[in-house]
Amino acid sequence: MPYPSPLLVTVEESDATLHVRLAGEFDLAAVPLVEEALDRLTRAPVLRRVVFDLRAVCFLDLAGLRTILRADARGRAEAFEVVVVRPRGTANRVFTLTRVGEQ
Repeated sequence: MPYPSPLLVTVEESDATLHVRLAGEFDLAAVPLVEEALDRLTRAPVLRRVVFDLRAVCFLDLAGLRTILRADARGRAEAFEVVVVRPRGTANRVFTLTRVGEQ
C-alpha cells in the first residue's frame, strides 16, 4: 500500500510575482504550509501577482481548493492577481467538478 506523498512547497519572488510551486498532495494537512507561504504577501508590499503552480500536485482536495480561493479573494481585496497553473490527471478533476476553472 503506497503512503501518501507529503506536500513540498517552494516559494520564489521575482518581478513583483510570488511563485508558489506545489508538489505532492495538497490536502487539509498541507493547508498550513501554503498559508505560511502566502504570509510573505504581508512582508512584500510590491507584489502584484501570486502564481500557484500545481503541475506536480498528484492529489487535491476541497481544503486545498478553498485555500486557493481564499488567496484569490484576498487578491481581489488587496489588488493583486492570483494565477493558477492547474494540476494534471485526477488532481485536475476537482477544478472540473466544481467549475472553479470557469472563473
